[in-house]
Amino acid sequence: MTRQQIRSIILILSFLLMSVSFAYMSPVIMMIGLTKGVIAAGLIFWIVNFILAFIFGRAFCGYACPNGAEQMIVDRAVKLNLRPVPGLRNLKYLFAVLWVGGATLLAIGAGNLVINPLFQLGSGVPPWPLGAYIVFYLIVLGVFAIALVLGRRGLCNYLCPMSVIFMAITKIKDSVRLPSLHLEAHPDDCIHCKKCNTACPMSLNVEEMVKDNRMQNPECILCGSCADTCPQKI
Repeated sequence: MTRQQIRSIILILSFLLMSVSFAYMSPVIMMIGLTKGVIAAGLIFWIVNFILAFIFGRAFCGYACPNGAEQMIVDRAVKLNLRPVPGLRNLKYLFAVLWVGGATLLAIGAGNLVINPLFQLGSGVPPWPLGAYIVFYLIVLGVFAIALVLGRRGLCNYLCPMSVIFMAITKIKDSVRLPSLHLEAHPDDCIHCKKCNTACPMSLNVEEMVKDNRMQNPECILCGSCADTCPQKI
């Protein structure tokens, strides 16, 4: 079984399990918890993922994110290129500032925080309240619509605030040369077929990155699609 087959299976399982897992990732429940001085499951989940990003970079985006999985499914079914929209990428930076800033202010305002992973999750197992499922289906439909309108990984490229945090961590770990999961290139072996560009789910100019021998890119989700499609295996 190839790396991309394994990645696809993990992503599809992540999407199929999203009706259960979304409650544990929920930024909404996280924020509600902070207003009451509670560290909910969502905050724990994202803190753990951001810490792991210092070792694995944005591998969560490439291998486990259920929203990324849905976009992958849409991309394989419809084959839409990422639509260039000038200035739209700034939205995810704005959302990230509002998300992190809001969480920080709420945490400071709450004072003493208590950890409760089951905050608003009852016994911790489904079924969740009706309102939670309404939010879940709105998320699924919203990601589907974004993928159709903006194209390949449109949510990741233009709107996802979590991606901005991952990008910041990637820049930090690369700047201090922290040993971590990364891609390497051999520019002398490149035949400039540009198959890597076509394969990249984030629509990066991988061929240019290989030519410059600089594979570090904050938008790279370390999926390895470029390496696996390269006829030279570089």
